[in-house]
Amino acid sequence: MRRLFNILLYGFLAICITVSVGSGLVYFLLSASVPDYDEDFTVAGLGGPVDILRDSSAVPHISAASAADVYFAIGFVHAQDRLGQLLRARRKAEASWPSDEILDLEPAVSDALASYAAGVNAWLELVSEGGRGRGSPELLIADERSIAAWTPGDSLRIARSFLNGLRPGSAREGMPSISGAIIPADRLRVPELFATDPEQRLDAWAIDGDRTATGTPILAADISGSLSLPSEWYLADLQFSTGPAIGATIPGVPFVIVGRNARVAWAFRSFPVPDEEAPRGPSHVRAAGFLTMLELFARSADATDAIGVAADMLPKGMKVLTIDRETVARWPRAEAVRASSFRDIRLAELEARQSIFSTEGAIGVQRDTVSSVARTLLPLMAKELWFVQSRDSIEGTDADSLRRELLDRLASWNGEMDRYSPEPLLFWTWVRALQQRILKDEFPTAEQLWTRPNPNFLYAVLSDRRGSAIWCDIRLSSPRETCEEQVRVALDDALGWLVDRYGRDPSTWTWGEEHRLDMQWSPISSRGLLTDLLSLQAPISGDPYTLFLTSFGVEEDRPFLVSAGSNFQAVMSISEAAGSYYISPTGQSGHPLSRFYDNLFPSWIRGEYLAMSTDLSLARGGASGISRLTPATSDSPRMSEGQSE
Repeated sequence: MRRLFNILLYGFLAICITVSVGSGLVYFLLSASVPDYDEDFTVAGLGGPVDILRDSSAVPHISAASAADVYFAIGFVHAQDRLGQLLRARRKAEASWPSDEILDLEPAVSDALASYAAGVNAWLELVSEGGRGRGSPELLIADERSIAAWTPGDSLRIARSFLNGLRPGSAREGMPSISGAIIPADRLRVPELFATDPEQRLDAWAIDGDRTATGTPILAADISGSLSLPSEWYLADLQFSTGPAIGATIPGVPFVIVGRNARVAWAFRSFPVPDEEAPRGPSHVRAAGFLTMLELFARSADATDAIGVAADMLPKGMKVLTIDRETVARWPRAEAVRASSFRDIRLAELEARQSIFSTEGAIGVQRDTVSSVARTLLPLMAKELWFVQSRDSIEGTDADSLRRELLDRLASWNGEMDRYSPEPLLFWTWVRALQQRILKDEFPTAEQLWTRPNPNFLYAVLSDRRGSAIWCDIRLSSPRETCEEQVRVALDDALGWLVDRYGRDPSTWTWGEEHRLDMQWSPISSRGLLTDLLSLQAPISGDPYTLFLTSFGVEEDRPFLVSAGSNFQAVMSISEAAGSYYISPTGQSGHPLSRFYDNLFPSWIRGEYLAMSTDLSLARGGASGISRLTPATSDSPRMSEGQSE
């Protein structure tokens, strides 16, 4: 017995030691790739020294004597912080465009992409020398045995992928269209039914100086897309000898996409383009023009100068807004005749309500979570129910009182999609049930048409636009159902679903219980247990149509799960050096062990923005690191300056 006990004891100790050693080894390998922001480097390819100052949020402020060295350094820090993301973006872009067309770029853009590629490759070479854990934790488990050198063509393909992602799903290259679904002959065609969302959406609005507290214009920018770890956006300050450019960059591309220099701020709006207006010609040509425009924006002297650039190079389906100290400029100048979106309606309400704006007021508008969808659809859905009892389809004698209580709650609700309130949960569950009742008989196998709420389609049907109410009739039944009947039965469907999940007490229901953010780590290869362990989850306010946008998921059991939404927001003014405020949902680093991996997440949830300044003396306050890149000479070995010879 004693011998058996000793065998079990030694076996247990051996397992503990093995696990401890294994865990320590894994931690050592993972921690080796955490960047040291105070480390200096000697690298080939530079024309002169470059200083990289990381502020308290690890945003790099890059100073160099030449533009080429600045672009080299942004490539270096992109790779240093987001190597896994760079390789993932390259893999995605190569899948869509496996071969390069002949690059026909302006010399300044061509030189910038070449310098950027040299900077990425300088970091790859440092990683290949060892001691840096392959440069990114996911590379320890990915199938990338060797990493190919970065090329200017990689950056061009990533720019093409970005522009392609701004187009609706049915219009994106390589995406199948659902508009080919057969509509029954007795159903009126409603174009909104087949509308598909883009992967990314750009939005912006500007306030003239006569409506601001400082007397200078304000430009607000919002970008929505995947909410992932790391963020799709990377903040940077590029200190050129001609002046700084600060704002949001895409890892893989060296230019500031949305941001400002010392004289001009710029942002974009993207919108669907009808097939007859769709851009023609090779997409790499559009991407080349877009990159040229961004390079020139960084050097623009005023808003009019920037618009002059955009007039020749702005891709189809985009609108640019620029401001300087006195002017708000737009291109195209004439607004295309398009139906206002629900977000446009809410923005117009808030702009009309406030006569004078400050940057804080503009931030408040960006973070608004009142839904115009609820304010528009709810009166149409409930107009026959406020005073008329619906049929009882919920087991129990208190079903009617529950229904009445919830209708009373909705009657006094202002449409605020607050994560701690029950009304948003009831409203969207009702909308989803109604859409399923209306569309499932026509499209029994096309679940994407009836599982995800489509308020534009429902508005057309409930308002009987040109006879669209015919969609409420169930084709397979003999009686002719009306929209009022479908709305009533859908309410009972929604209540039954909610009671099954959360019980009969509405005071315990909350929107955030279903509308939860699921921000997952995005590895290079397939997802797994590690991805789940590194994800961030939290209840969140908003919906896909509020100004602070949070999209719905596609899972049947978790229909309101959030994995996409507003992933970069900015409010900019040229009135002061620190007049720019930005926020993204995670942090600058893509490394899970870095303290800058998710440090911005609490601020993003609370709506607290970072003040980004081009004043280096301000950035030095609480700086998280200062490093220098020094050109390697032909007679000196390339190494980190921290190493001994």
